[in-house]
Amino acid sequence: MILEFCKEPKSVKEIMEYIGLKHRPTFMYDYLNPLLEKGKLQMTIPDKPKSRNQKYVLK
Repeated sequence: MILEFCKEPKSVKEIMEYIGLKHRPTFMYDYLNPLLEKGKLQMTIPDKPKSRNQKYVLK
């Protein structure tokens, strides 16, 4: 579901709203970090992972 949504770059907030989650730490731990580690998603600004402009896109 997240991978399909992230064909175009999306922010954490956009992804969380799309799947209906409100708790950011849970989302990051349970959803986003595993997808990044498996190489399914990539950051648009890999040099600055905490950037407020960071978006995630399908790899």
